[in-house]
Amino acid sequence: MINRAAHLLLILILFSIQLATAAELNVPDDFATIQAAIDAAVDGDNVVVDVGNYVENLQLKSGVGVRGVEAAQTFIEPEAPADPVILASSIDAVLLANFTIINALIGLDVINSTNLQVANIIFDSAEQIALQVDVDSQVDVLNTVFWSNSIAIRRTTTSEVQVTNSGFIGNTATILGPVAPIIDPDKNVDNCGFFDNADLKNSGVDEGLGTDAVVADPQFVATDAFDFHLLQDSPFIDMGIGTDVIDNSTADIGAYGGQFADAQPFPVDAPVVADVSGAAPPPYSIKLDWSGNFAYLITNTVLPGSYRVYYRQNQSGPPYDGTDAGNGASPVDAGDNTTLTLTDLQPAIVNVTVPLLLSAEPRSASVIVSWEAVTGATDYRVRYGIASVDEHQVDAGAVTSLSVGGLQNGTEYRFVVSALAQPVYHFSITAVDSTQNSNESVFSPESTLAIGPLTESAHSNELTATPDDTTPYPDLPDKGCFVATAAFGANWTAEVQVLRDFRDRFLITNRPGREFVRWYYQNGPTAANLISEYDAVRPFVRALLWPLIIVALFALAASPAVILSLLMLCLILIVGRPNKITGTMFRQYLMRLGK
Repeated sequence: MINRAAHLLLILILFSIQLATAAELNVPDDFATIQAAIDAAVDGDNVVVDVGNYVENLQLKSGVGVRGVEAAQTFIEPEAPADPVILASSIDAVLLANFTIINALIGLDVINSTNLQVANIIFDSAEQIALQVDVDSQVDVLNTVFWSNSIAIRRTTTSEVQVTNSGFIGNTATILGPVAPIIDPDKNVDNCGFFDNADLKNSGVDEGLGTDAVVADPQFVATDAFDFHLLQDSPFIDMGIGTDVIDNSTADIGAYGGQFADAQPFPVDAPVVADVSGAAPPPYSIKLDWSGNFAYLITNTVLPGSYRVYYRQNQSGPPYDGTDAGNGASPVDAGDNTTLTLTDLQPAIVNVTVPLLLSAEPRSASVIVSWEAVTGATDYRVRYGIASVDEHQVDAGAVTSLSVGGLQNGTEYRFVVSALAQPVYHFSITAVDSTQNSNESVFSPESTLAIGPLTESAHSNELTATPDDTTPYPDLPDKGCFVATAAFGANWTAEVQVLRDFRDRFLITNRPGREFVRWYYQNGPTAANLISEYDAVRPFVRALLWPLIIVALFALAASPAVILSLLMLCLILIVGRPNKITGTMFRQYLMRLGK
């Protein structure tokens, strides 16, 4: 035990000297990928990786440390799944720390490498091997969690692979070696935790557990959320070797113990916010509720952690520098509670610019009104009427178009839109641990709430539109193209679909076209009934429709300039072999529809 503690102390001294003199290369601020930062680093540098999900296969470099900011939220998964997520080949003096490795066949493969420190890593569900070390390598594994892997560690040597303060939970196999020579699974395994591993069966037998093992449920906070912090009653607390950097107590077993642990608490979820101002504000009040952080340094019953409520008006994201709550300026200390009401808020009046009304498109008994978005608007109000726009109004919400229904066909309506603005508060929560350093989590996801006086802009420009009745009469099951449906035998044929698309795009979008469609809907059913009654007429009607179909195809598929240039060609094609020509065009058109 004394020799092992001295060995750990020497490692810490050496790497502390390296960290103190090293340059930092930040990912993704300075480099888009971890590998790019490693490639650019020189001996003695450290690559510092911010939280995020990094899809790449890494090759470590001698003398270059690679460390995540927060293990629980800094993920590495392979870009090439068949390769190791991280390869350490012929390297020396490297610290790899504070990552969660996911979706791996092999997590870390160590070949012919020395003085490699693997600290505070979470190997989650490797399909083959989480950590593989060959006979020529020397590795120290410190405060690492092996969770639900096929094989946690496969080592071909014991004297040069030291495992300390690490947790083995839910693995098929914990520590394996080659069949010959037999490698003692107990050797150089100190103060580790074991639970629910298939090869050990929680028997309490010393085989494969090393010295001073803890065999018990580690009580992680939330493994499904990759939160491997320890609950207050965890048997892994203070059961390791050395000192925890987080609270200067005896080191915990697991990814949040030892001298290389990241101290940030796991962030909480976005708060639920509600207006509790009462019936006649002001004053204005907002209640916030959030789920707690259950790590023992937050929930400790003797010395609990706390939460901070950050807020600001009318601008998202940090700095949350609000000052108007009666509780005080942001952040407001909530203690160890998971609810807080901000009182006596003073939301300021928001000025909002006038939106631009872009279009008013007529439909049957309705008009679709569209406008440009306005910065700061929380709602839009559409006003409309026949003699005046002030006859009717409807609030559309935070959108930029609205279908106004219940209108009279054949009657011209006038439309304007105005923007509505209301102060919007933005909120975020952080968790703070109970240590002497009061380590604080990153911000929770943001929540917002509009509250306070409502401001309406002036009216936009005015547009007019006249709804028109284009409903088939009588309303037959094929919804319109009666003659074509009767001629070609079904309403789902390609020929009928082309004519429908031509109607929707080129006819009902203008007054003459709508008049033609109305006439057709009144007279088409009679012609369709005659065609259906006399089968001999169908080929003649199809021949009459082919020119219209070809023209419709060109109109739908080409630009206006191309349409004009091909009109003469259309006439020639009509006289020629329409079935073969239009068959090819149909296929191209329908393929485009499928996209």
